[in-house]
Amino acid sequence: MSAGVDPSLSGMTLWLPFLALLAAAVVWDLHLRRIPNAIPLALACLGLVTNLWYQPVGPALLLSAGGLLAGFAFWLAPYLLRIAGGADLKLAAAVGVWLGPLGVVRASVFAALAGGVLALAWLVRSLGFAGSWVFLTSAVNLRGDSSGKRPGVTTVPYALALTIGAVCELLVGDFIGGAL
Repeated sequence: MSAGVDPSLSGMTLWLPFLALLAAAVVWDLHLRRIPNAIPLALACLGLVTNLWYQPVGPALLLSAGGLLAGFAFWLAPYLLRIAGGADLKLAAAVGVWLGPLGVVRASVFAALAGGVLALAWLVRSLGFAGSWVFLTSAVNLRGDSSGKRPGVTTVPYALALTIGAVCELLVGDFIGGAL
């Protein structure tokens, strides 16, 4: 694993707090469409402590800071384009503390793919099949109004996509490491 922590099944208990905090973020995001700041903060702090426990101080700090910055940088454009919210940006940065720079980039690619599938599912859920087709083929709807809101479409809870991406990175990141 890029964070230097054992990703094997025997080392999976180490990842339980990581996964539990991500699950909490998903629950909050699904039910209230917001993620309390305490979740990404706890995730980042616990990731830093974990990295410091398993690595020398210098590499642990560099890996944690690099992952935080990479997660932030990768999700800054979707945030600025109003595809993802501020909480999603903070959550991705906190995930980066655990996974390191390369790990969070790979997890973000997985999350982007999962997010596309979730966005299509959310669109169909909101507008139905026919309405979704009209929405996707209408340039006016793709632009939205001056506030950036799109008529009849609810936002996608991106914490779920980020969690899917992080879990994919944990499960298959080392297998595809040479490809990315």
